[in-house]
Amino acid sequence: MHIERIELKNFRNYSSAHINPAPTTNLLLGKNAQGKTNLVEAVYYLCVGKSPRTPREKELIKRDEQQAYVRIDAVKKTGKIKIEAYLTRTENRRISINGIPVKKIAELMGTVKAVFFSPDELKIVKEAPADRRRFLDIDLSQLSRSYFYNLSRYNKILSQRNKLLKSKKNLKETVDIWDEQLAECGAQVAYKRQEFVARLAQFARESQSYLSDGKEILEIEYEGLKGETPDQIKQIFLGRLKNDLDYDLEKGYTNTGIHKDDIALSVNGVDIRSFGSQGQQRTAALALKLSELEIFSSLTKESPILILDDVFSELDKLRRLRLLERIRNIQTFITSAHFDEDIKAAIFEVKSGEVFRRK
Repeated sequence: MHIERIELKNFRNYSSAHINPAPTTNLLLGKNAQGKTNLVEAVYYLCVGKSPRTPREKELIKRDEQQAYVRIDAVKKTGKIKIEAYLTRTENRRISINGIPVKKIAELMGTVKAVFFSPDELKIVKEAPADRRRFLDIDLSQLSRSYFYNLSRYNKILSQRNKLLKSKKNLKETVDIWDEQLAECGAQVAYKRQEFVARLAQFARESQSYLSDGKEILEIEYEGLKGETPDQIKQIFLGRLKNDLDYDLEKGYTNTGIHKDDIALSVNGVDIRSFGSQGQQRTAALALKLSELEIFSSLTKESPILILDDVFSELDKLRRLRLLERIRNIQTFITSAHFDEDIKAAIFEVKSGEVFRRK
């Protein structure tokens, strides 16, 4: 899979721009605040339907403009794909795939798969469990639309159950109904997460060792509802909901479920979520991202698009060279303020919202 055209109009600081990237490595070169990250943000937005930088879509529209337009043309094994998005300040966004309107975001997820990595992604390792759950959810939603559906439904049911716990109206008559639905959707999500983390652990261990020249062993474990089948997880979940009901009533919200899941991360036996060095955490985050690539490629038989936003400035020369070796056959977009002679790539110079390919 690769993108053969990117087009932007009134997106962030771009008035109008388009590029035809190479199918392998692309280096977006320019000083800070010129538009490098904005360009790759547009690509990621069209892949997953959300920005990696802000939940407020109106911020994506160029200042003093009323609407924006972004488009990518991609080539997959199954044929060519065109994804377009129209954003306005007064109406809901409109996204289409090959000219056909997307009614639900689930229809977009996975059409063109992407992996995004920036220094902010360190929060996957060192910040709250919610950041690690988001990491799982974005990946699994790109791989499975049923996962996205079950997760969305779970969150809606959870909200309803929490409202019931706070109001206590008709609690005895209705709580079992909500518990059954919550456990059904939650079990499907938990089972997929459990499977994914098991795959992730295998690839991430190898990637961490590769990036650290064999000095670091990364161990990953899923912390959540576990079972051999979704039905087994469902029964465990139902039992916990029943046992915790009095406590939930006291607190006014649901205290057990997949919304409490986490991923345990340790290097050489040390929990790096809390005690890892900056270098270990950075390498682990990168290892996780490389593992995403491996999982996507192995399950779909097609490589995703890789976006590395201002990552190389955070890596020493050994890790930079090893990373470049690993991604040499994958379409990659690298943003950087400095030219790195180790990067063999098509070079695009970005300045003040304009982009030109260096000849």
